[in-house]
Amino acid sequence: MPYFELPDGVPMFYEDQGSGRAVVLLHGWTMNSTFWQANVPALAEGNRVIAPDFRGHGSSGKTDAGHTLDQYARDVRSLLDHLGLDEVCLVGWSMGTAVILSYIGQFGCAGLRSVAFVDQSPRFLDGEDWDFPLMGGYSQADLSVFVQALEHSRPSVIKPFIAACFADTPPAAIVDAAYAETTKTPTSIAKAIWYDLAFADFRAILPQVQVPALLIYGARSQIFPGPIDDWLAARLPEAKTVRFDNSGHVPFADETEKFNEVMREFL
Repeated sequence: MPYFELPDGVPMFYEDQGSGRAVVLLHGWTMNSTFWQANVPALAEGNRVIAPDFRGHGSSGKTDAGHTLDQYARDVRSLLDHLGLDEVCLVGWSMGTAVILSYIGQFGCAGLRSVAFVDQSPRFLDGEDWDFPLMGGYSQADLSVFVQALEHSRPSVIKPFIAACFADTPPAAIVDAAYAETTKTPTSIAKAIWYDLAFADFRAILPQVQVPALLIYGARSQIFPGPIDDWLAARLPEAKTVRFDNSGHVPFADETEKFNEVMREFL
């Protein structure tokens, strides 16, 4: 299994399949590269597909340091440099999209040929001028309650969150298997990066996305309900929207074949 040592010595795990133009799949909060397992083989037909685990997640090194979106983005840049990749398509699911926006905020679009956002908002917290917060309404009080529960009763909040990611409630065995993967991220790390996600606001970065952007959003998403894809498309210079009518927060799992087809066409 390939590992690469980040500049501060943390080992970063990544999957690497196929050949051709590079596609880098960036996972969501407390998730890891295994969540792309139904997509990597299909996308590797004609492309080189790289799926890393962020520091503190999955099979990457567990460290108390560096759990911010900005650092995760710098880690992605280090991985691209290490592999000598250029003209890359970055695909971000949920938190992965926030990492892409942080990357563009720090490095611009140098080295990128395109991006794909999968069901993510540029801002989690609600506000008077914001219609698309997490869960349709996420206050600082909600944040405090969630993090307290995460600390003291992690399964009680994470298992319902996982179930809510799907368009239809999955069997308990699927939720349990996904939850087991999320426990590879220690609770202290999960809290640290969740706080950074919650207080991030990337709306000002959107005009800097000067490469083609594919917006894949689930019409039945409970995590980010509402036509946020339309809102984003109006603010991104080169955006294409594909709405997944039978998907929630995980279009790549709810409608796997459609996701793979749409991604291959975009690539």
